[in-house]
Amino acid sequence: MKRLLVALMLLSSACALRAQMLAIKTNALMDAVMIPNLGVEVATGNKTSVAINGFASWSIYGMKAETYGLVPEFRYWFAGNTFSKIFLGAGVTLAHYNINSGGTVYEGYTYGPGINVGYDMWLSRHFSVEFHGGVGLYRYSHSRHADTDILPELPAHNAKGWTVLPYQLGISLIYVIK
Repeated sequence: MKRLLVALMLLSSACALRAQMLAIKTNALMDAVMIPNLGVEVATGNKTSVAINGFASWSIYGMKAETYGLVPEFRYWFAGNTFSKIFLGAGVTLAHYNINSGGTVYEGYTYGPGINVGYDMWLSRHFSVEFHGGVGLYRYSHSRHADTDILPELPAHNAKGWTVLPYQLGISLIYVIK
């Protein structure tokens, strides 16, 4: 009986998901600075959606810079329906980085909430462009040392704090699957 109930629940959720709008996206500004990224957004209601964006990079303009992270986000759309015109988003950034800049190595992580606003402009039935940007409050914790230091083990995080930075700044290219 339990298996039948679970099977019915899975079948009903699969039918409900099929009817939802789903979008695949990439932020062209992040691509331009050599940080490949990919996101998925699904409509959760007439005026709401949930997105998750991931990014990773191993070299930014020839500089040793490894970074990767996830950005889950909830969006409220002010126009008549989801994926249309103006939205307000709130999310969290979770990222790890290892950057060698000017002989100094920064290795650590950051996380924090952010809000953004954007505008989605349809180009065709399945393609749109989204302009978005916002501000986030980030907690960071990293070890900072010279790249010439010989380290037998990873040093303790010696720099911690909070900072305000841009959040989800970009121009996204979107393909909508209906």
